[in-house]
Amino acid sequence: MRVRPPLHVSVTRHDEKEQKLREFVRHHLVASTDATAPVPGMLLVVARSADSPVVKALAGLASEIQFAGYGLRIILAHLDNDALPEAWDRDMAGLRTEVRWARRPRLVEAHEQLVMSPTVCWIGDCMRRDPAKCDAFENYVEDCGEAAGCATVSFERLWVVSEPIRRVAPAATVPSPEAIASLEAPQPTIGTRH
Repeated sequence: MRVRPPLHVSVTRHDEKEQKLREFVRHHLVASTDATAPVPGMLLVVARSADSPVVKALAGLASEIQFAGYGLRIILAHLDNDALPEAWDRDMAGLRTEVRWARRPRLVEAHEQLVMSPTVCWIGDCMRRDPAKCDAFENYVEDCGEAAGCATVSFERLWVVSEPIRRVAPAATVPSPEAIASLEAPQPTIGTRH
């Protein structure tokens, strides 16, 4: 008989949720390596909107996530004016981020989730439920490949049927003087005569 580790299920007040998520992510960033991510180097997120506590928690840890070598793949169910908020670039500065929109109404039946590794994930309320109205249900799953695997499969299926919004590349680096000089030097041309 296989023994399953217990799920860490809790009901959390909305104002505490972001802080608990931040602590959970920080703990597992320190404990993991890039090779343990579900997709190498990427954390997988399904969220109701850019204002969801899970997205805000990750934005607050953007520099730590980047330092640990991770990027984000995010699926959002609700977008204002079909675009990301203006603060998005500032909040996610320097972080490899791919974002898709779960535009189809049926996709909001999914739960919010964050997959950090093949054995670690977080599962929150259904995306159709407004988190500002009531206390939130959430599972903090550690050392359970079955739960994290199911969350990864769910994410990938949602990803395929969601619409790309954009990919935000890491912040540009300042070119070296040699690179600038090579751009200013005359470029060779190809001729047909010898």
